Amino acid sequence: MRLWFVIGSSVGALMLYSSAIAGQMPPQGTPAAGDNAVSVSQTPTNPLLADAIAQVAVVTQAIAQIASTAVIVQTTADAPADGAAPASVPGRDVAAVPSRAKDRVVRNAEKAKSDKVKHREELAAAHAKQTTLRCVGKPETGTAAWYGGRYLGRRTTSGERLDTIHPTAAHRTLPLNSLARVTNLRNGRSVVVRVTDRGPVGRDLLIDMSLSAAAELRMKEAGLVPVRVEQVVEVPADAVADAK
Repeated sequence: MRLWFVIGSSVGALMLYSSAIAGQMPPQGTPAAGDNAVSVSQTPTNPLLADAIAQVAVVTQAIAQIASTAVIVQTTADAPADGAAPASVPGRDVAAVPSRAKDRVVRNAEKAKSDKVKHREELAAAHAKQTTLRCVGKPETGTAAWYGGRYLGRRTTSGERLDTIHPTAAHRTLPLNSLARVTNLRNGRSVVVRVTDRGPVGRDLLIDMSLSAAAELRMKEAGLVPVRVEQVVEVPADAVADAK
């Protein structure tokens, strides 16, 4: 608004100045009727008019410089400050440009995926390494039950907590952390469990199975099933081959 006010004031002043000069100029002379001249010569240029034209040129140049400076200042003011986000450009999806947070999420997801693949490879390598179970001691037969419910999360005799993931069992006499192979005599399914607890409470039961082990034996619906329990140890396959 200030720029347009300056320009308007300058143009108005020039118009008033030009009108005043024009009022002071003498009228052009007209040739007499009896003159023999074939053409009318032009009136000499008025010094005041020339000065007015020069002043108009100076003011016009000054206005042009002011306008140019105003455009530059406006363009500079519109520029974003250091560290500020660039203005939205029509037709460009600013959200599509990944931010640091998105990059970090992508890197974490890729790392988790890589760790998962690595874990699977390690499990595959562990399964590829063949081991042989050798029965030690005398097999026992009896009734097996499974326990969970209010016991889940509680510490067992070995200090570990009972969960629904690991195949564990409770036995009265087998050593803690020893391995035992339990076979469901109804369907022939077997599972190797680690003894982590003492029990069962009922004297008519031989062994209590965790939820994971019971699922392997398909005994959860039946609740009680006849089983054979054998204490076993792992023997590397190469050791068995050397013994033969």
